[in-house]
Amino acid sequence: MDSFLIALLVNNHFGVLTRVTSLFSRRGYNIASLSVGETETPEYSRITIETRTDSMAVRQIVRQLEKLEDVKAVSLLPGAETVARELLIVKLVIPPVKHAALLESLKGFDCRIPYDVEGRLVLEFSGSPPQCEDFLKTLSEYTILELCRTGATAVSIIGELKQ
Repeated sequence: MDSFLIALLVNNHFGVLTRVTSLFSRRGYNIASLSVGETETPEYSRITIETRTDSMAVRQIVRQLEKLEDVKAVSLLPGAETVARELLIVKLVIPPVKHAALLESLKGFDCRIPYDVEGRLVLEFSGSPPQCEDFLKTLSEYTILELCRTGATAVSIIGELKQ
């Protein structure tokens, strides 16, 4: 199975997200990640969905999404021409003897440490999905108390998602 990013421009009102996600569940498609927010025009929201399936199924998903009344535009984002980012917030327990080693291992990442008190750290990292995976691998030897991950938000560097 391959991973695909689908961008949607939708009317910004209640129930739209439910109708979009219901389409996935009714047809047995899984949503790997979902990101939603208002656009530069408050009457529209942008939804970015990552799904893992085959190319034939993703084409069917796009066709079904295009039929929804509140969906104004749908685009399958091309991998090479897409800028995608995720946000990770990770809470760790770190013994004092490992603190310096952790900070050293994080030097290759542009992460922030908004909280570092008495053996607990909160790390904030933003990057491409593969960079996020690498960041999490670096943290795998430490005790992760909580992990929050936004899922991919993406734009294509070619074309625009317009109604």
